[in-house]
Amino acid sequence: MADHPNVEATRIALEAFMKGDRESLGSMIAEDAVWHIPGNNRFSGDRRGRDAIMGRFQEMAEAGFRPTIDEIHDIVGGDEHVVALVTLALETSEGTTRSRSVQVYHVAGGQATEFWAYNEHQDEIDAVLGG
Repeated sequence: MADHPNVEATRIALEAFMKGDRESLGSMIAEDAVWHIPGNNRFSGDRRGRDAIMGRFQEMAEAGFRPTIDEIHDIVGGDEHVVALVTLALETSEGTTRSRSVQVYHVAGGQATEFWAYNEHQDEIDAVLGG
């Protein structure tokens, strides 16, 4: 059985993220999307709009942090929502922190319109990223 089109679109976006392909990733995010970033660090909070969302990744890179995904465990979804189970990696000059993560997406027209993440080791991520 073929994956739902929203599952396939999310898989393409996550694979672009894994490869560091910012252009392809950006094309999979709706212009007016909202990203809800968990935690208590300088990069957490809500980002509104594709430019702000992609800008957050740029800010992290400029600060010496590279978030990526080590593994896509599973992606399930339907007409409005997609859930991805992944292993995140946060690379720094000091090393790498890993955390299993549940990512929830609203998807419309093949693009993510809203995003939430729930990270197993959010406290470690916060400690690495700082306040």
